[in-house]
Amino acid sequence: SRGKHWNLSKSALPGLILLLLLGWVSLGATQPQHSTGCLEIYSPEQLSPSMLRIADMLEDRIGDFQMKLGIYPSAKVAIHIITSQTEYQKLSLGKTDIVEFSDAFYSSKDSRIYIRSGDQVEQNYLKILMHEYIHWYLEQLFRNTPLWFHEGMATYHSGQLGYERYLLYIQQSFLGKSANLFRTSYQYPVNQDDWPHFYLSSAMALRFMEEKHPQAWQTFWNQVAASHRHEIKISFNQAFISSYGQSLYDFNQNYEKYSRRQGYLYLIVGLNSLIFLVLPFIMLLVARKRRQRMLKLPDLDLAEDTDPLTETESRDQEPEL
Repeated sequence: SRGKHWNLSKSALPGLILLLLLGWVSLGATQPQHSTGCLEIYSPEQLSPSMLRIADMLEDRIGDFQMKLGIYPSAKVAIHIITSQTEYQKLSLGKTDIVEFSDAFYSSKDSRIYIRSGDQVEQNYLKILMHEYIHWYLEQLFRNTPLWFHEGMATYHSGQLGYERYLLYIQQSFLGKSANLFRTSYQYPVNQDDWPHFYLSSAMALRFMEEKHPQAWQTFWNQVAASHRHEIKISFNQAFISSYGQSLYDFNQNYEKYSRRQGYLYLIVGLNSLIFLVLPFIMLLVARKRRQRMLKLPDLDLAEDTDPLTETESRDQEPEL
C-alpha cells in the first residue's frame, strides 16, 4: 500500500506545485497596485508610469467594447503581471503548448489574467491585455463557447487583425488553407505552424458573423444581454441557433465558401497591385522608345520664312503697266 501511495503522490505532485504557485502569486500581492472600474492589477513591483497609462487606456477600450455589445459585467478582472520568466513558465505548466509560448493567458480556473512584464513582451501590450480581457468577458456570459468564437472575438475586437494579417489570411485561403471551424471548436491546432492561420480564420469568422449578418448579430447579443441581466450564463449554441436560424455546421459550410471567395479576391487584388507596380516602368519604357524613334528621324529642310516688309518693298518697285 505504501508503494501505491507513493505513486499517487508522484502523479499529484505537478498539480500541487501549480496550486502552491498560484497561491504564492495570490498571497504575494494581496492588494492591487492599481484599480479601475473594470480591472485590478497585481504586481510584485511598483507599476511604472507607462504601465499606469496603459491601464487607463485599457479601461477606456473596455468601456467602448462593453458599450458596443450593451453588456456590463459588475465584476472586475484581476490582472497579474509576472516579472520572472521562470515563474511564468511554472504558471503555464500543464497547459497547452500555445499557452507556454504566449505572452499572456487567461485562466478560467481562477478567473485571472497572467501576463509577462513589459520588458519580456515585444508585441503591443495594450492589445494583448484587451485580447485576454475579452476571454474573461465571454466567460462571464456563455456556457460551452467554441474556441474559434473565443479567439475570433479576442483577436478581432482587440485590434490584432491588421491589414497585413488580413492579406495573409486571404492569401492562405487562395492557396487552399482550410477554414473549417468544427476542427477548432474545442482544441487548438496541434501543429504550431497552423496557429497563425487559426487565429486569422477565427477572427474572419467573427467578422463574417457581424458584417454579413448584422441583424442576426444584434439579436444574438440582445439574447445574451437578457440572460446576463437575470444572472444566467446562456448556452452559446442556443443563442446562435435562435439568432442565425442555422446550425453551427451550416454556418461553417457557408463560411468556407466565403473564405474561398476571399481567396479569389486576393488573386484580383494581387494582379491589380502588380499592374500598378509595373505601370510606371512601362510608361518610362514607352517614353524612352518614343524619344529614340524621334532621334532616328531625318532632318527636313524647311522653307525659309519670307519677311513681309521685303515682299511689300518688291511690289512697290514693280513698274506700272
